[in-house]
Amino acid sequence: MWQIKTNHLTYVYDKKDPNHYDALSDVSLEIKKGDLVCIVGKTGSGKSTLVQTFNNLISPTSGYCQVENFYITSDKKLKKELLKNQDKSVIEENKHVARLRRKVGLVFQFPEYQLFAETIIKDVMFGPKNFGLKEEEAKEVAKKSLIEVGIPESYFEKSPFELSGGEKRRVAIAGIIASDPDILVLDEPTAGLDPNGKIEIMNLIKRFHEKGRTIIIVTHDMNLVLNFAKTVIVLNDGKLIEVTSPEKLFQSPDIEKYSLEIPTLFKFINLLKNDGFAGNLSEIYDFDTLIKRIYEAKYE
Repeated sequence: MWQIKTNHLTYVYDKKDPNHYDALSDVSLEIKKGDLVCIVGKTGSGKSTLVQTFNNLISPTSGYCQVENFYITSDKKLKKELLKNQDKSVIEENKHVARLRRKVGLVFQFPEYQLFAETIIKDVMFGPKNFGLKEEEAKEVAKKSLIEVGIPESYFEKSPFELSGGEKRRVAIAGIIASDPDILVLDEPTAGLDPNGKIEIMNLIKRFHEKGRTIIIVTHDMNLVLNFAKTVIVLNDGKLIEVTSPEKLFQSPDIEKYSLEIPTLFKFINLLKNDGFAGNLSEIYDFDTLIKRIYEAKYE
């Protein structure tokens, strides 16, 4: 069952400019509830623009995005038509964008863009308070979220701007998950992190996914895609190219055509193929299996 759907979604920057830029063009896709999706494509392909329509940070120029019963479009006539035969509860829900933003939490690529309070604890409390929790309730939720992302209690009264890049990202994620969204959207969550930092952030995201949440990740990191994604959405020049699996994507002859880097595992497999390796190199999706196949070819 889909949870997010786009229908002929187009977004144009500077629409009135004769040299306007189409960030997205006629994108129609579905994202299933509980999926872990990676959105990939070269810089400027429309990835960040697409995910910002999911919680109405930006409204499509034409077409629409639908998140469960919530319709997102800049076309008032279209929205009226979409809601025409809906229940009163759905019509009422569509009047409150705050309800959508509680359902769809978005963590920006640069976490400092969404950190603003004088202390870490106040920053993370903002969302729960904004959605109706009282001060003490919001504080308890914020503490729990910060501990869950690995921020120690001794940091809670610090300014978020004193933190490292990785710590800021953790706090930004804590600020979103404190509101307990059904859908967590992360734009380049591992950018600029060292290998251990990447593993820690992705394990955190994986734990949130295991609670039944839908995870959507914008990334250039194809190793991340291979190791974590269930579904991959490929964009190029604002257009939807395909919705596929990591395994099919990385065996596609078109991968370099869309400026996507081949993961390290598949680079090794390709080197072995080019060197005339006689063993079975089909259906290998991790290094343990590759090592086993090499061993089998040499000793069995």
